[in-house]
Formats: sequence, structure tokens, C-alpha cells
Amino acid sequence: MSALYYLVGPPASGKRTVGKALADASGAVLIDNHLINDPVFTAIGANGRDPLPGLAFKLAGRIGEIVREAVLCAPNDLDHIFTNWLSDTERDAELYRQIRDLAQARDARFVPVWLTCQRIELTRRVALSDRQERNKLRDPATLIEALDRNATLPPPTDALLLDTTDTSPTESARRILTFAGQNSRLGQP
Repeated sequence: MSALYYLVGPPASGKRTVGKALADASGAVLIDNHLINDPVFTAIGANGRDPLPGLAFKLAGRIGEIVREAVLCAPNDLDHIFTNWLSDTERDAELYRQIRDLAQARDARFVPVWLTCQRIELTRRVALSDRQERNKLRDPATLIEALDRNATLPPPTDALLLDTTDTSPTESARRILTFAGQNSRLGQP
């Protein structure tokens, strides 16, 4: 049975970084939210500092629909990793249900993982220069505003809660695989 991992957490919590480590450890395909968002964000001139127009997320949502449709066509034994920040809104709760339903449609084990991180560490990470290449939020003040304005969608009861403040991406991947009952390829050639 394949697995569909869903890494949910605020900006700079390590979704993509942990996702890459998890992909290396499991052989899963990483579908980072910026894989979906970046074509739209780039086209509208996003710079990681100025607010995005509301239409940006609607357009990215259409790309997300196509990606989810493509995942349905993937071989049954292929694992996938999705990443996202889901705010406590009905729109994001619906996106969560769509990803869960996608796993069910693929007859895949669904593994929800909620990443947390201390705010001081989030503000440090969000300013790192490597975030610019992915059109990611890079302004600490904007991050704090976003966190104050948009609470993260509460984790479902079957989710793994993982604090990435001091946990390495490799260790995070190991914990996720252990939680999912999967074997890890970490440390193997």
C-alpha cells in the first residue's frame, strides 16, 4: 500500500526541508506547495515581501487541482508528500479534505503531520536568503502578522505533531516514517 504524507505548518516551519528529507528516506515524490504556487507567484511578480493579490491563490488552486488529478494517474505503489500551510478557514479545511480524499481514492495510507516551530525560530528562518529562490515569504514582520491573523487549522486526531524548532530534517523524517509504520532508507547507499 502506498502512502500520502501531508506536511502542514506555518511558513518557515520546515515543510519543504522536512519533505525533502522524507522523500530521500522513503522514495516518495515531493509535491511542495511552492511547486504549485510558484508558476502563479512568479507570473504576478511576487517578491516574498509584498502582499499577494487574492487572485493568486485562486489561480494556484486551479494548478493544485491539476496536480491532484495527475497523482490519481500515478502508479499505485508510488508514495507522495504534499506540503501546505492551512489556516483555520473553511477553504483550507476543504483543501485538507481533498488531500485526505485523494489518499483514499488511491487506496493509500494517509499520514497527516502538523509541524510546529517556536516563533523566534520562525522569524529567524523566514529571513534566510535561500527562501527568495522559491518566492517564499521573507519578511519577519509580515510573518508575525500572518500568524496573528490566521491561526493554523487544528490538527486532526490522527495527526503526528512534530516540533521542528530543534529537530533536524533527517530526524523529523525518521519520526514521520516511524509514525506511519514505514521503513526508512536513511543511511543506506
